[in-house]
Amino acid sequence: MPIFDFLKRIIPYKNKHYTFVTGPFTMAVSSPIPNVQRYIESHYGNNLIEDNDSVFTDFTIHLGYGKGIRRWFRQQATFMFNHHEPFKPLPLNQANAMLEWGMNWIISSYAHQYLIIHAATLEKDGKGIIISAPSGSGKSTLCAYLAANGWQLLSDELALIDPDTLQLHGLGRPINLKNQSVDLMRNYYAHSEFSPIIQDTHKGKISLVKAPMVAHQFAQHSSRLSEPSRLTADPALFVFVSYVPTEPCYVEKVTQSHALTEIIQNSFNFGLLNQQGFKTAKALAQKTKAIFIEYHNFQECESVIKEYLDERSSIPSQQSGNTASSGCAHIT
Repeated sequence: MPIFDFLKRIIPYKNKHYTFVTGPFTMAVSSPIPNVQRYIESHYGNNLIEDNDSVFTDFTIHLGYGKGIRRWFRQQATFMFNHHEPFKPLPLNQANAMLEWGMNWIISSYAHQYLIIHAATLEKDGKGIIISAPSGSGKSTLCAYLAANGWQLLSDELALIDPDTLQLHGLGRPINLKNQSVDLMRNYYAHSEFSPIIQDTHKGKISLVKAPMVAHQFAQHSSRLSEPSRLTADPALFVFVSYVPTEPCYVEKVTQSHALTEIIQNSFNFGLLNQQGFKTAKALAQKTKAIFIEYHNFQECESVIKEYLDERSSIPSQQSGNTASSGCAHIT
């Protein structure tokens, strides 16, 4: 091992503290790991605020080095939440992904003022869409494409539903891309928007893409202490997707009962919320349209979503056929 690399491992780095806002939450994150520091500064730079006595912190996180020999050899990263370690350490090169996965776990485990669904959420013209799919079905890839093409990103992973208003609350955090999706999205994002590739995670190859900045997303202030405008939207459409590169595009409507079942199955805290959870899930299924899209072309998929969001559009009533706008077969 070169002497310079050895010295970098044995000389401790300065622990840095960051406070940033992600949707309705304020996170306090500290870490001495240089890669984590660079990641927060590059991917959360627009979210950072100054920490003082007037700032209420929802969650406190520390990303540190592994203990004992793992501090120096075959290095590991540890995740601490409120001075407890809820996960086993991961290889040091996975520290940035560990931060994102850890924040997802914290929100889904503690933010029970919302019904929390495993889904991507975006907004356009005041209307929110909820994209749900099993892992590997193209949810995050479609989310990244839409966010790069004028849709406001609310969340890549968690749909937060207010039980009282049914409003969607977003987080505006980086998009977690996996495997071939990383290369697909390089056509839509600048190289600097991607985190370094994280190899050999339990999800395969990972890169975290910086959330596109929307002009009204954060109010600017010289002290960076202003309250960010909330990332919210009125949910209008549930989209269940499957990316199949070898099949033609088609779309079919989903019944309310099927949509309700999917909402319940993909919710993190439905059971904990009990009657309120069922009431919220039922109201959401009744409020939103729901469709299933099998696609291989992002533009066609986006066109279909816009059709169903636009109340003025005439969705084909025949059993199957193509529309000129989307080139996608509609099945009713």
